[in-house]
Amino acid sequence: MKKKTTLIFSSMLFAVLVIAPFNIYAIPQEKLETIKNENIILKGEISDNIFELSFDPPGLPFPGELIDNPPIFDTYSYPQRDFNHHEISLQSQDDLIISILNQLNESLFLEYLEELVAFGPRRTGTPACEQAGKYIYEQFKEMGLQARYQNWSYGGESGSNIEGTLNGFNESSDEIYIICAHYDSVTGSPGADDDGSGTVAVLVAADLLSKYAVNHTVKFVAFDGEEQGLLGSHEYAREASENGDNIIGVLNGDMIGFAITTYDGENIKIYENTASTWITEFTEEISDLYDEYIDLNIIPSGTSGGSDHYSFWQYGYDSIFYHEYNFNDYYHSPQDTIENMNITYAAKSARLMVGTLASLGQSLIPSEPPGQPIISGPSTGIEEEEYEFIFSATDPEGDNVYYYVDWGDETGGSWIGPYESGEEATITHSWSDEGNYEIQAKAKDIYDMIGEWSSPSPITIYGGPSVRVDTIGGGLFNVNSVIENPGGLEAENVNWRIEFDGGVILGKTTAGTNNIPALGEITISSKPVIGFGPTQITVYAEIPEGAVDAKTLGGFVFLFYINVNPGG
Repeated sequence: MKKKTTLIFSSMLFAVLVIAPFNIYAIPQEKLETIKNENIILKGEISDNIFELSFDPPGLPFPGELIDNPPIFDTYSYPQRDFNHHEISLQSQDDLIISILNQLNESLFLEYLEELVAFGPRRTGTPACEQAGKYIYEQFKEMGLQARYQNWSYGGESGSNIEGTLNGFNESSDEIYIICAHYDSVTGSPGADDDGSGTVAVLVAADLLSKYAVNHTVKFVAFDGEEQGLLGSHEYAREASENGDNIIGVLNGDMIGFAITTYDGENIKIYENTASTWITEFTEEISDLYDEYIDLNIIPSGTSGGSDHYSFWQYGYDSIFYHEYNFNDYYHSPQDTIENMNITYAAKSARLMVGTLASLGQSLIPSEPPGQPIISGPSTGIEEEEYEFIFSATDPEGDNVYYYVDWGDETGGSWIGPYESGEEATITHSWSDEGNYEIQAKAKDIYDMIGEWSSPSPITIYGGPSVRVDTIGGGLFNVNSVIENPGGLEAENVNWRIEFDGGVILGKTTAGTNNIPALGEITISSKPVIGFGPTQITVYAEIPEGAVDAKTLGGFVFLFYINVNPGG
């Protein structure tokens, strides 16, 4: 491969060069000074200030709604970092990768693209963009990936990057490989190609690779805020750098679905910096090795700062940018629709990216997730009491399993294990508040293949012993009252009292002590009552050093008959 060097022109040299007859496409004139002519590619060795200039026809993508002072283009001295990684090489075709490439067809691509474009224009910060981000997040979750929002704010804009992670099973490796794209669009544009096409490449990669275990960690990332100046990817790369993440290679797809002619459909451009040339060479090898499934020629096209790969360069990470050979005629317009795309070409471009990613992640192992756990345990309990539950799930390959339990009370959880496939795992839990809860669990194997949630297992948690005065009824000679214990434990030595205020000559007060069973009740009666006239009847109940309740109703005493007014 020819050596490629990007020269950042000084003001004086730029003044000389602009005299020459050349065109720069898709980049507004007012942005030229900002981006320092980065789409002018110098090919070959530099000698005696004589340059062989090549201009990338017909243009480069560029953020369409730049904020003031965006983070991009603020430095051209990329840090050089040396990351430890495994030896990356290819020997022969991998049947599993062939299977993955065969599954990535136009129907799968179009299915995701139609869902994404249906949200309408996805300008950062709008409800449509937020809904699209939620859709991507939910897709990652359904695929069994570890999904998260990375919320960010920059220059008055705010948004959310969506990340799905497929952890590598090699515990000695901290290598990370990323496939990424931006899911936002410019105002008024459906963004089917820019960059629905790249986002769908990320989604189909996650869909297909989530069914396998990989040796090294793979991340699927959809960025927000690209059109405002690569804001989301800048914050993502900055956070990764601060965390010391060992990101070895990043594959960024931006506008990979427009092709008019047969020749367009047979070629794809890749932009790189010097440090990232190895990824371009690797993806060329993938294209050659799986040519009958991908059918694309790689066109190394020099350096570009117009998409999210650039943010990784700024933090010393190796990254390349996949871009359609023929620049989209409907770029940043309301006509950037599915109808103006070539879905066959888009699927081929996605196959190239996914094949490269799968080969970088290494050692694909087909792995079916464990089945739904079976849960057994009590269906009732008392608050603050510990209870044992038994969980059991079977893994199709007989791998050890871990359990994650949602107890229904918003308490945090973590993976518990490992246990042998089919082994019963006993896990304890207590609830701090009474109420009705549903317990669910899911299981994963040693390759982080996560199965489906179990069926809900309901449990009712009751409080401790309590008292509640329920009904008060009248009749001949006395009144009766029902006292309940809604608690889950027996209420012992409940002191109760029936008092009449007015209208009673004999039997004004009756008192007693009883136990009330858990979730049970007792009926108490007053002494014989004689009197005449209106009265107020109050029933008291009290657990020593515990719950207290009382209820008062009006009534009328007619000699030895007491009428109680149910309404008070």
